[in-house]
Amino acid sequence: MSSDFLNSVLPDLSATTIAAIRIGYGVTLFFTLILLLPHWRRFFLSERWGGYGVSCRFVDAAHNPYVFPVVATMWLTVAATLTTGIYPLASSLVNLVICRYYFVSMRWKGALRGLGAPGFMTYWLGWAVFLLELTTAVAPTVLPVTVLLLQVDFALIMLSAGLYKIASGYPRNMGMQFGMANPEWGYWWRAYQKLPPNHWLYRFCNHCAWSIQTIASLLLLVPPTRSIGALLIIGSFLFVATQIRLSLLCYMVIVGAFVFFPSGSYCDATLAGIVPEALIGQPGTSFNSPVATFALATFTIGHLALVVLSYAGLFYNFYSRRSLPSVLQSALEAYTNFFGIIIWRVFSADHTSFYVMVYRRRRSDSSRTLVSNYDKFGSRFNHVGECIAIKCVFTTLKYYPSDSARFHERLLRYARTIPCPDDSMLAFEYITLDSDADRFQPHVVAEFIVDPRSETISELPLHNPEVVRKPTRHSPVFEGTRPGSYAPLRS
Repeated sequence: MSSDFLNSVLPDLSATTIAAIRIGYGVTLFFTLILLLPHWRRFFLSERWGGYGVSCRFVDAAHNPYVFPVVATMWLTVAATLTTGIYPLASSLVNLVICRYYFVSMRWKGALRGLGAPGFMTYWLGWAVFLLELTTAVAPTVLPVTVLLLQVDFALIMLSAGLYKIASGYPRNMGMQFGMANPEWGYWWRAYQKLPPNHWLYRFCNHCAWSIQTIASLLLLVPPTRSIGALLIIGSFLFVATQIRLSLLCYMVIVGAFVFFPSGSYCDATLAGIVPEALIGQPGTSFNSPVATFALATFTIGHLALVVLSYAGLFYNFYSRRSLPSVLQSALEAYTNFFGIIIWRVFSADHTSFYVMVYRRRRSDSSRTLVSNYDKFGSRFNHVGECIAIKCVFTTLKYYPSDSARFHERLLRYARTIPCPDDSMLAFEYITLDSDADRFQPHVVAEFIVDPRSETISELPLHNPEVVRKPTRHSPVFEGTRPGSYAPLRS
């Protein structure tokens, strides 16, 4: 294989761009944590202490009011040191361990679901920063292979998101309008609810969403067009950041796209003009150990191959609705769950075409007090993590329609985190956004009454109640075997 071909395939990043990725991640991580901390008792404690984590010996030992303040202090510290370039390798390692625990290991062990897409990207970008810092410090000759791994991984994440948008109905105008008009997600939902669901603006946004993510992801995989694909991703997520409440997810995706800016390019020079030289930091002495170089090169190349195979396996599971042979399926799920590899199904109509309003209902006269105020800044329900938690409770009805016990357990665990006096119960209104009329028509299709005192749930079907257990039109969703697997319950 010629050196010219290898040079065209293997990317190169300048020290400035690597620093820009680290600094951008440090800043977005710091403010992500600042927004999370007011809600830490729910998000990071187990149900034993009123939080979202499933109570068991291991989770209780880590998710308690004595351990997490220490972890939070450490986490904020490493966010600051990543930004300033102080001990970047050690800081990135500590951050990676924390992110993997809360956003990957805890994904199926609590109502927070690993903070959903924002948690996934916080973990992925932390992984990217660690790999870049490790390679730079230990085996700089392996840097092009490390960057290639990150580029392919990022491109496949975007490709999985684009393909899912195609499969879930975006080309048929089933997508962005629900999130934009949904009070759980949209900043400007009142204005967007006044537009017809088939308005040209929605059609334009839907076609841009699936086409840009799909086309850009393919451009990211081709060496001459990598930067073009990255700029498309950056532009699209800048727009999404102005419309949808996603914490700092969009900005982390933008920082992740910097891995496609080659050394000496216009984009690289632009970053060099933005990043203060004092924050770039002084690179440590490289070990340049042959053993470390061989080990890191072997891991990077092997992981690159397995990432590609993993996505192929996940796509096979999901789009063909079939399982691999049992040994391969078990290996696939073990690998993808360990490294947090998923099909990025963020922002489909199954998640955004409904929202849930929560009330306290007095036992004596059935009078109600609103609990879920999605508009009030700083309130519990204004944070994306809360929207993810309550959404994941109720999408259980669509993902596991034959397992009502799973839904009841999740709803009861979530309800316990809402203060409720003995003279009241909690009412959860499941409201759909009807897109068949001239304008969006919110309909309460079902109501779930939770009695915290007796720990019982009563479902009151109202208008078209089967909607709560059916995927939306064009949705490819089917019942899986268990959380963490894309294999169907019945092949």
